[in-house]
Parts: sequence; structure tokens; C-alpha cells
Amino acid sequence: FILILTTPPAVIMSSKRYDVISLFLVADLVCATAVLPVYLGLMTKDWGFIAAPTELGALLGMIGGIATVLVIGALYNFNEAVNPITGETIATGPFSYFWLTNSYQCALCGVETMITFIVTPLMAGFFCLFFSKLDVMIRGDRARQPIFKFGENDVAGQYILDPEESSDTNSQAAKDDSAVPHAVVDASENGQEAEAFQDEEVAKIDEE
Repeated sequence: FILILTTPPAVIMSSKRYDVISLFLVADLVCATAVLPVYLGLMTKDWGFIAAPTELGALLGMIGGIATVLVIGALYNFNEAVNPITGETIATGPFSYFWLTNSYQCALCGVETMITFIVTPLMAGFFCLFFSKLDVMIRGDRARQPIFKFGENDVAGQYILDPEESSDTNSQAAKDDSAVPHAVVDASENGQEAEAFQDEEVAKIDEE
């Protein structure tokens, strides 16, 4: 179903004969807005003041990365993307900067393009950590709960906020597990004693 939906736009884009390098450059810039929020999501515990990213913080970090691209384009007064080969206007407006037509020599040339690819992921990572910290401060433990639940197994147990607390919890769980066999053995021994006592009483009655 998704393939059917994405095929017509792909055919339309290919009919316009866009430069392949330019298309890859757009995809790379979009990925640059999400690369650090995604990889920072591998953090499972807080590091001092830095909070482990939450789902909401990562989402807002990606949006912050997109906003960074728009701000850079506004600073360069970029309002129109023009194909450097054909001279055709590709896009207009603030989002046209995603095409990065900063140089007429090649798609990868230009100081502006280099600065954009350096600043964008850094700002996206900063916004991810910043909004995650605010999310934890405002919502508390609810910030660790999954926002999008697609199954019953979605739990918020992937965060280890206090390593010592986690080790204490694991130790207590191990003690509880080890106590279960002892309880079973004690119950079995008590049952055997009760049966022996009952047999003795029956024997006394028979003797009488």
C-alpha cells in the first residue's frame, strides 16, 4: 500500500529530470536533521544534568533541525532554488533552501553548504537534549512513558536513571527468586511432618 502511494510522486519527480546528486543532497540534509536525535536515543541513563532523550524531546529535536535549515536559508536571503544547469526554478519559498543550490559549479560546492551540514545536526542534537530535559522537568516520570504505543509490550523500562537503584532492584529480585525454592522445601518438610504425626495418632488409636 505504501509502495503504491509513493510510486506516483516518484514518477512525477523523475519526469522533471532533476540532477541525481541534488536529490541525494536533499535526502542527506533531511537525514542531518534527525541523525543526532536518533543516535542520542541510545542513551539509557542520565549523565549529570543531561537527561536521557525522551520520545517527545527527540521529535522536537528533529523539528528544531528543520527549523535550523530554514533559519540558515533566511540568513542567506535564499528564497528560490534554481537548477544551475538548465536555469529552471526548482522551488520557491523558505523550504527551497533544502535544495542547496548555493554554487553553480557543483551541487556539493560552496561554503554555505558546508556550514549548513555542520550546524544542522549539532543544533538538532542540542534541541533534542534541551527539550528532553524540559520534558522530564515538567512531566516527571510520565515523560519516560511511550507516546506512540503499537502493542502491549511497549513499556517504559528502557531508562536507567539511577544505576545504583537499578543494581539494588536486581539484587532484591535475585533474593526473592532464591527465596522461592526454600519456601517450597520448607512447605514440603512441614507436609511430611504432618503426615508422620497423623500416622502416629492412627497407630495409637489402633493399639487402644
